[in-house]
Amino acid sequence: MKIALVHNTPVEGKLDSIDVLDQVEMVSAALSGLDYSFKTFPVGEGACPVSDLINELKAYSPDAVFNLFEGLSDDPRFYPMVASIFEAGGFPYTGAPFPALFTTTDKILSKAILQANNLPTPEWQQYDGSFEAITIPPPWIVKPSWEDGSIGIDEDSIYYGREGLISMLPLLYERHRCQPLLIERYIEGREINIPLLEHGDGSVEVLPISEITFEDWPPDKPRIVGYKAKWNEGAFEYENTQRVFYPEEAPLELMEEVAMKCWKLFHLGGYARVDARLDEHGNLYIIEINTNPCIASESGFMRATYEAGYRSLDFVREVIAAAIRRRNHPK
Repeated sequence: MKIALVHNTPVEGKLDSIDVLDQVEMVSAALSGLDYSFKTFPVGEGACPVSDLINELKAYSPDAVFNLFEGLSDDPRFYPMVASIFEAGGFPYTGAPFPALFTTTDKILSKAILQANNLPTPEWQQYDGSFEAITIPPPWIVKPSWEDGSIGIDEDSIYYGREGLISMLPLLYERHRCQPLLIERYIEGREINIPLLEHGDGSVEVLPISEITFEDWPPDKPRIVGYKAKWNEGAFEYENTQRVFYPEEAPLELMEEVAMKCWKLFHLGGYARVDARLDEHGNLYIIEINTNPCIASESGFMRATYEAGYRSLDFVREVIAAAIRRRNHPK
């Protein structure tokens, strides 16, 4: 088996960007353990990185591509791009197919799809430079539409007063390169991760569900997994968030059911994670659909695979087999 390991060239010194190298390390070790031959293809260097990739893949002629590409020059709008190249070239590739990457990269588009299909998600509206009024009830959380990895999200992203929110929107819009902003009703409650894994036989497994707990959190501090909680080692938010599997007094069967509906609705593939919230009354809300979530060795997703009894090489073998099966048996 010959695998092309494709990833973006990270931005030096940017924690959420250089994380891709940890993922490359995990996958490389697993491929070696499987005795697969492989070659890495970093994308982002040179005058024409995309055309270079096409030519290099044709020359290498892999059996499958392991897709770890997250954006060109750290611009998330290009996240789905290389998947379309793999499609056009006829290469099987791991993870979500191009349509799923396209729809889930845009938080506003994915929210519209959830809402149109009557899946539970907090009320929302968008800001793209101007609008007439805030129409959803407070409190609100504001997120840049195209970013992932909690980029642009911290406790200051939550607003309780209408005037404060309205005054900040133009500044946030400019700060995030004029990408649309998602204004969402903030759900006070429990943070839930629901990971899914596609196997080589086409079956989809909901891996152990986990809850992010907020240890010794000040009462007035919003309980969110923002940028510092994900990336800034040593920060209070990083050190005081813990992952607990099989959360107690949580509707696990409902969570599995909702996650599988998201898998089918968004035509997901390979591996994905549905992020959700439980409010104080136990109501479940879908917050985000994460295609190709981080799979560094110590990431939340990989910890769920270990909890399910799989090794890293088991995971890598299955998602490659699923990619090849999807190419040979398109739906």
